[in-house]
Amino acid sequence: MAIPRRAGHFPSAHPSRVTRRRPAPGTRPLHRAALVLLAALVVLAGCARTPEDIAPAEKPPEVSAEASGLSVPLDDFILSRLDIQTIEYAEDLLTRACMRGSGFDWEMLPPPARTDTDPLHRRRYGVIEPEVAGRYGYHLPPLAPDQQAREQVWRRRDALPPAERRAAYGHDGQGGCRNTARTRLAEGVPKLDQQRLNGFIGDTFEASQRVPAVVAVFGAWSRCMKAKGFAYGMPLDAAADPAWARSAQPSPREIAVAKADVGCKRTTGLVAAWSTADSHVQLDAIATHRADFDRFRQARDAELRAAEQVIGNG
Repeated sequence: MAIPRRAGHFPSAHPSRVTRRRPAPGTRPLHRAALVLLAALVVLAGCARTPEDIAPAEKPPEVSAEASGLSVPLDDFILSRLDIQTIEYAEDLLTRACMRGSGFDWEMLPPPARTDTDPLHRRRYGVIEPEVAGRYGYHLPPLAPDQQAREQVWRRRDALPPAERRAAYGHDGQGGCRNTARTRLAEGVPKLDQQRLNGFIGDTFEASQRVPAVVAVFGAWSRCMKAKGFAYGMPLDAAADPAWARSAQPSPREIAVAKADVGCKRTTGLVAAWSTADSHVQLDAIATHRADFDRFRQARDAELRAAEQVIGNG
């Protein structure tokens, strides 16, 4: 039986990392803004390695200033990766107290990190970092040490003895101390229409690609790629090439395409143009649907306050 867990690696407009999480049927994680269902973009992470496939000694490249500096207006309404770590830590504190009451201990996840080692928008516009392209192509870099530490805890939870598993997750994987902890954290938190929020995130991202300035820069990017010997209509086409999913390691051609992709993005100013259009489209959506976004913000803030209160009392 799979252990329900919070999606610690999550997409913004598309997945930034493939995860090994397998929530049990019917489980509703509390990180309500973390799951954005954009089927057209899931392929960007389709050939990524899972944490088990990555050698722990392999050091991932440092996040570039450009990637770490990317943000969009909808960030103000969703939980960041570090927010989710805060909520997970609070959930663990409550779970540990409950488990000890049943005669068991509970291994805590590491405390929330100070900085995000894999920023939410790092691959929002595809691969944009030369070092990442040169080492991994469109495959994903290994997890940073702090993320590896979290994954190791989750793997050990997958192997809990039966009695501890029942105490933690109940007989059906949806009860036990974890459910008690999540119920406690949800007290007083406004309910959120997650599907509606995901719809705004997905729709605005798709709309940003139809902005005339973005269409124009996509054309310039495509011509640049063709001059280098690679025929792709737009950046997401290059990232989603099914050839990359055929191997756990990037091929020489994949590396060559990714390096050309990053170079053409820089030559054409694609990231700046697309990011600007992305922000304008999102701001328009926020202004048009102010009541919805007020509710989204209230729910996010209430969830974080509940977690911070538990940690403060922990």
